[in-house]
Amino acid sequence: MIPQIVGKSYQKFFDGCNIFLCPAVYRIERWKCREKERNVLIMEKFIAVILSLVMALAIVGCSGNANAPAPTTHKDNASFTADGTVIPGSDPKTWGPADESENVQIPNPWQECTSVEEAGKLAGFSFTAPETVDGYTECYIAAIEGDIAQVIFSNGDEDDSTLYFRKGLGGDDISGDYNTYDVTEEQTIDGHTVLCKGNDGLIYTATWTDGTYSYAVMCDAGMSAEQLSVWVEALA
Repeated sequence: MIPQIVGKSYQKFFDGCNIFLCPAVYRIERWKCREKERNVLIMEKFIAVILSLVMALAIVGCSGNANAPAPTTHKDNASFTADGTVIPGSDPKTWGPADESENVQIPNPWQECTSVEEAGKLAGFSFTAPETVDGYTECYIAAIEGDIAQVIFSNGDEDDSTLYFRKGLGGDDISGDYNTYDVTEEQTIDGHTVLCKGNDGLIYTATWTDGTYSYAVMCDAGMSAEQLSVWVEALA
């Protein structure tokens, strides 16, 4: 029985909680019952939120399946859509050859000739150069069609000494020598202004132009000014 001090207003509340109290502790028991009810409400709200999330995920999953690609089938080396259409690129028979353009080598533009006259004809102008030089055992004559003619002297594999005579169309430097030398100076030889490059009193590259053609004499072993003068006069 609820004590009189509690009052009839609390009779129903304590009956629902199955509590029988003494006057000194009824307030504590009442707080516990209210806390229990509050926890129940919080749990109900939490369950409602979880159920809402599950339903939302289910709806998203269903809509995603609607946009899913049609199943494919495979036969031999090809793949087909559900209506039997071949998927482009799936059949190796339709593949083209591999692109090997990066491995294509540029052909050598130089063509070997049997004489300086033949080289000049191929290059498109008259060409005169020494066909023998003392101290050299081999001679190679070649030309680039419509562009350059040259004569190269060497001693085969015996040493690295090589001597070049070149003539080409235009006024550009056709020596192909991009080395850096201690001395670079102009000399007047046989009426031509010749640009000479060298080290230690020797000339390794000499170039000049007459406005229509360009000329170059190069020697890996180096040459004296006197020897270069003879070779400039011989190249035309």
